[in-house]
Amino acid sequence: MIIGLGRFGLALGEELVNAGVEVLGIDRDEATVTKASSLITHAVISETTSAEALRQLGVDDAERVVIGIGSDMGASLLTASAVMDLGVKNVWAKADNDQHAKILTQIGVHHVVRPERDTGRRVAHLIAGHLQDYVEFESDFALAKLAPPISLHGKTVKDFPQGITVVAIRPAGGRFSTPQPDYRIQSGDLVIVAGTAQALDEFSER
Repeated sequence: MIIGLGRFGLALGEELVNAGVEVLGIDRDEATVTKASSLITHAVISETTSAEALRQLGVDDAERVVIGIGSDMGASLLTASAVMDLGVKNVWAKADNDQHAKILTQIGVHHVVRPERDTGRRVAHLIAGHLQDYVEFESDFALAKLAPPISLHGKTVKDFPQGITVVAIRPAGGRFSTPQPDYRIQSGDLVIVAGTAQALDEFSER
């Protein structure tokens, strides 16, 4: 179930439906629900801050609940509190700032996401270096996809700098696979490497 069908909630719902997941969306705005009804499995109008209203919709039986309310912090926190009171075992919530995220965590929400911040960080790394894709899991661990520096052409996986772990390589016209340590880098290869954010940025600028 997704509570709050703004841009984040609706985009999430569409992706889940495309992946074969049944999604019930809940929002208190009639126009929003009308728009969502053609994009997700079910969409209903309801007050989201009331535990009783949510119980009547079966929120307490949902495998996962996502609270997509971000800009109205009060509504987000009251909704999160109501959902937690229902005993839902897997609750995700969107936060728009550090204070919002902190309070959601204190309420007991299992997973707090910061989509704007996380996207901003990802784009910053893509812009700053020569990365084709970048995913940061923690401040000290990330994955990046890029064409290896020319200085490594003809060298083996063992020759990659310290702090950089080669996870997979895709030769030109081929598919990604885990390489052997003696695989020699060729022009046209793409690599997925792991390391700290700083190490990956430095590697991409070689």
